[in-house]
Amino acid sequence: MALGKSSGFNMATSTYQLEVDIKDQLTIVQAPWHSQPMVDKNALRAAFSSRLHEALDDAGIRRRGRGVDIHRMLKSLGVNKTTQAVSKWLNGEAIAEADSMVALCSWLKVRREWLEYGVLPKEQSGESNVRQLVVSGESNVSEINQRFGKVPLISWVQAGAWSEAISNFESYEADAWLSCPVPISNHGYALKVLGDSMTNPGPGRSYPAGCILFVDPEAETKTGDRVIARVPRTNEATFKILVEDAGRQFLRPINPQYPIIDITEETHICGKVVGSFIPE
Repeated sequence: MALGKSSGFNMATSTYQLEVDIKDQLTIVQAPWHSQPMVDKNALRAAFSSRLHEALDDAGIRRRGRGVDIHRMLKSLGVNKTTQAVSKWLNGEAIAEADSMVALCSWLKVRREWLEYGVLPKEQSGESNVRQLVVSGESNVSEINQRFGKVPLISWVQAGAWSEAISNFESYEADAWLSCPVPISNHGYALKVLGDSMTNPGPGRSYPAGCILFVDPEAETKTGDRVIARVPRTNEATFKILVEDAGRQFLRPINPQYPIIDITEETHICGKVVGSFIPE
């Protein structure tokens, strides 16, 4: 049995469109690649803007002229942003880049996880330069130093063919990228969970709809890892746990209401989930 990164996928002859049924199965049918909708960036921008205004209110920053105050603060710290860029943050049209995000958090005394992603708590602690996120591995939670690398937030269709799309990696819009706080390869990406097949109805780790995943297509996978896989026979891309039983490998959902998927020689592991968080 051969498991590996997605390969043998001819983008010149195969184009796709995502359809999601009530069982969280990601069905792919013919349609132009570039017609695929990205994850709702407008909602992410609006949520960031709302949190930014909330932090400004808490800090007692005036309502009128906020753009000027932010621009002056950034300039004093050597962060050069135009007033137009700052205005877009306040109006929900863009999300601040890494250097600006760090400066805003320092100024407003809020955690970057909260300002950028909505992950509580909001206020900085005494160790504000260390972030705590859920990282896949032997332990459920790991503390790691803050990182400022960004990965694109892509659709599930794009994830299924990511190895073929890497040549266009830098063509994605800048504000469709998320800061990744975990070690990840240069070709890493983020996905937004759809459906509830990885939602735990009981205690334990859960990935509900809306959860953001950080995926590394170059990481080695082993039994027990959370993975993104593509099953060519049914043209489905899915998020499951890689498991093994009696010498055979399967893709298992966390939610017992969904079936286990057999892994065949045609199954390709598109990436390993190396981290995740649930937005507020």
